[in-house]
Amino acid sequence: MEMFDKKLISIIVERVYRDQVVRLIEDSGASGFTEYTEISGKGRHGIRSDHGGLGGISGNLEIVSITGPEVAERILQGLSTMLDRGVVMVVYVADVKVIRNKHFD
Repeated sequence: MEMFDKKLISIIVERVYRDQVVRLIEDSGASGFTEYTEISGKGRHGIRSDHGGLGGISGNLEIVSITGPEVAERILQGLSTMLDRGVVMVVYVADVKVIRNKHFD
């Protein structure tokens, strides 16, 4: 079976920044994304929970997109700009292989 190299970008960010991140992903040319809500965990700043939020605007979510390397670079540049402006987020990139090349342009 033929497989194709892509980049998986995961962004964990406060829910209030969701629309900015989604717009960045779409404007960068990604064919889509997946959003996971109700993200909780523990890190440098202690325990972070999605429970008891402010009307659904607080808490974290994860947005994941699989793209080609050129689109991934545009997304990462935009995320870097957001980080420079003080937006707190966790971003990681992984090399992945997919079986539907055109599905993840």
